[in-house]
Amino acid sequence: MEAVRELIEKFARERDVSGEFVQTANDWYLEALALITARHREAGRPILVGISGCQGSGKSTLAELLFALLEEHSGYKVALLALDDFYLGREDRADRARKLHRLFATRGVPGTHDTAWMSRSINDLLTGTGDVVTPVFDKSRDDRTGSERWHHYGAPVDVVLLEGWCLGIPAQSEADLRSPCNELEASQDPGGEWRGHVNRFLAADYQPLFDRLDLLLLLQAPNFDAVAQWRFEQEQHLARQQTKRGETTGRALMDEQQIKDFVQYFERLTLHGFEELPKRANLAWQLGADRTVSGRLGRAS
Repeated sequence: MEAVRELIEKFARERDVSGEFVQTANDWYLEALALITARHREAGRPILVGISGCQGSGKSTLAELLFALLEEHSGYKVALLALDDFYLGREDRADRARKLHRLFATRGVPGTHDTAWMSRSINDLLTGTGDVVTPVFDKSRDDRTGSERWHHYGAPVDVVLLEGWCLGIPAQSEADLRSPCNELEASQDPGGEWRGHVNRFLAADYQPLFDRLDLLLLLQAPNFDAVAQWRFEQEQHLARQQTKRGETTGRALMDEQQIKDFVQYFERLTLHGFEELPKRANLAWQLGADRTVSGRLGRAS
């Protein structure tokens, strides 16, 4: 156990995360490590682990921590995939916007990812052999990077960690789709065409992937108001990264009002996830407004 704690402290130093994260990891996230290793042992095969949480909840940092612990402590071979990296490129989203609805030009909701590539990659990592290549999406440019920055994994691996904001969220009923949930839907999708398409993509293209999850971990936000604040903090982080790399081009920083407008694209399914995901997750943590864990929702299983 002492070796694990040392790895957590090393992780925090290398990524310059707060001491509160170290405490949270020791108090709460180590149970995820135990659950994953136990499930892998029980299954006797490579497993797929989903990490779900709304924008800015810390799911990427948690995924990176588990990746480090599984590889460096448990000796597993691990692939870490992000749903965001499988966003369709800007031109492909524009094409979908022309064919289906203009709101698909904005990345985020089901229907704006290359689910075929994602599913194929996961299947190859779990059951195949050889080199598996996955894309990288640059949010500062709102497009995929060049292939020289894409990830390469040698298959098969022991564990695939997949993190994403809508992982595990089920499709809604037709009745739930009738009324707009915010100003974006009321003004840009009054008839429900866009949200209907999103819901059908979720059921047809995403649910089969969710059904393959051996474990689902959840970081539950306290409310939707926290999402805009956390997303704004993410935006500031992206800007700092861009400056650090010496980049003078790319997407301009969104201000707080633009962030509030942007998260409306995610609001419907995020609220739906607040209701549904705690019942579906194998391990769920309740977050406070400061993103520290205030307790567990249900029992690990």
